[in-house]
Amino acid sequence: MINLYQIFIISIFAVLGAVLRYVLVLIFPFNANIINGVLLANVMGCFLMGILLYVVNQLAFMNETIRLGLIVGFLGSLTTFSSFGGYFFELVEGRFFTKAFLHVLVTTGLSLTSLYIGYWLISHLSSRFFN
Repeated sequence: MINLYQIFIISIFAVLGAVLRYVLVLIFPFNANIINGVLLANVMGCFLMGILLYVVNQLAFMNETIRLGLIVGFLGSLTTFSSFGGYFFELVEGRFFTKAFLHVLVTTGLSLTSLYIGYWLISHLSSRFFN
């Protein structure tokens, strides 16, 4: 059964994630540099995903609706693969092949590493403050 309250909460969180991604792109525009708003959004989003995965899986005190709002709504709209792919396409079209492939390597490497660091960090802080 469709839960309209959950859809509403996911929508609110999605707006916040999309706005944050847009602000990051405004502050750090695509100008053929490796550091840009999409990279920062992906790395931040993965770091936050690591924290949320620990909170949800290990501490198990998060409300299901808030979990959906944060993961599906906020992080889903903050870290979009379409932005990542679009920037890659722009670099390839501009014949910045080295930067395009560096963009892929740096974004995926830092994003996956930040997910692990977020999980690791919150697990250590949690064991320190909650045990």
